[in-house]
Amino acid sequence: MATCPNCGATFSDAFCRRSACRRVVKRPEGSAAEESLLRHRRGFALANLTLGAVALGSLALWLAWTPMAWTHLPGPADTSATSEIENSRPQGATLVRLLPDRPHLPEVALLTEEGIRFYSAAQYPEACQRFSDALQKEQVNPTLRQNVARCFEGWGWQTLRTGKAEEAGLLFRQGLIQDPESPPLLTGLALAAIHAGHPDVALEPLERAVAAAPDAEATILLARLYDQRDQADRAAAHLRHLLERSPSHTEARRLLDKLERELRVEAGYRKDEGRHFTVKYRGPRELEAHRAVMESLDHVYEAVGREFNFFPAEKVTVILYPEERFREVTGTNHWANGLFDGKIRLPVGALQGRARERLLTHEYAHAVVHLLARGRAPRWLQEGLAQHAEGIPDDPDLHLPGGMTLAGLEALLEGGDLAKARMGYQISLWVVRDLLQRGGMERMRELLTRLGRGESPAVALPRVYGLALAELEQQWQSALGG
Repeated sequence: MATCPNCGATFSDAFCRRSACRRVVKRPEGSAAEESLLRHRRGFALANLTLGAVALGSLALWLAWTPMAWTHLPGPADTSATSEIENSRPQGATLVRLLPDRPHLPEVALLTEEGIRFYSAAQYPEACQRFSDALQKEQVNPTLRQNVARCFEGWGWQTLRTGKAEEAGLLFRQGLIQDPESPPLLTGLALAAIHAGHPDVALEPLERAVAAAPDAEATILLARLYDQRDQADRAAAHLRHLLERSPSHTEARRLLDKLERELRVEAGYRKDEGRHFTVKYRGPRELEAHRAVMESLDHVYEAVGREFNFFPAEKVTVILYPEERFREVTGTNHWANGLFDGKIRLPVGALQGRARERLLTHEYAHAVVHLLARGRAPRWLQEGLAQHAEGIPDDPDLHLPGGMTLAGLEALLEGGDLAKARMGYQISLWVVRDLLQRGGMERMRELLTRLGRGESPAVALPRVYGLALAELEQQWQSALGG
């Protein structure tokens, strides 16, 4: 038997059935997290092992990707993803056992001990139930309140790692009921919002987390969020504060240098807000190009959206530069006519005639792939899909003299050799279209989703297409004459 925390009725099922209780609900078909949330919506908190660095790594990969340069040839590989965060797994806050000098509350002690056992086995629904029941019996006990918060924290991180961002956000919010200023819970809530496609919602909890306990990776994440919102001044301010505390932090220094360079170049730029894009340009000389770009962007949004069956709500920033300023800001090779690094950056001289819409389509496709895969799509998949969306024709004379592996293809795209880069682009397009023939865009979307959850291509490709990676590579090698 249990007691409904809302109306006080006792019941044996998981949900209160009293008609007077506002929490009369049907048993959901969903996960254990959803079931427990319905059970404890008003007063209990869910928590998780504090794997904040793991989540920050996922977030960094989502926000800090390899920029995609275009002209059918790649720009430099400016890899910003922080793999060290992704691989680190710090231990969470320890659940404190109830002190043994409380013989008047044996049931509280028993529930706490059971909760600890479930928690240690990562059985979070059962653990959070025990801790919540213990807290109900002694609501003024801060140790019990922290146990509930930490348990929901752990459950939230576990849920987020499985790709259930909306559910994870609910779990983190439940934890915050018991510990409103917990940096790990606030950071988890921010990450869940980002992975659910609501980066604007992440700013407030992440600001609170950084204010409560300054953390380097959380600060960098916050800076990247502001940069993506075209608020480079706020991003730079956070990075400067971080560098005051940690002057040798190389990632913060690199990002601040980049932002300050962009702020210098883009000082005085005008801004035009459209439905799906924000376009920035310098002045009268770029006015004509700006007008043409604005006319093309809505069509590009619809065309690429239909191709991927994905129409993101967040706006993408497009910046138009004079040629020399484009090179200064992006550092790309001379053959690059565009770059996507979270913002679409274009030299005005490349936006002439039919090339304008093709270029916008290519770079916006990078943005869409980036969002769908949370920044985890390999370069060959990014470039293949961008070229496919652009409508580049296949090369009928494409031939491989040697072996064919995705690792080798990635190496072609990351090098600075022009001939190798050209070959890498052609092969990437061919491989992507082969995958589309095997399963269409539906399976391609599934592949991108799996990559976004952290699966490697070697794991995700067989799960989506039913063939081991080595077998796929052998088939591609045979088809291309290698």
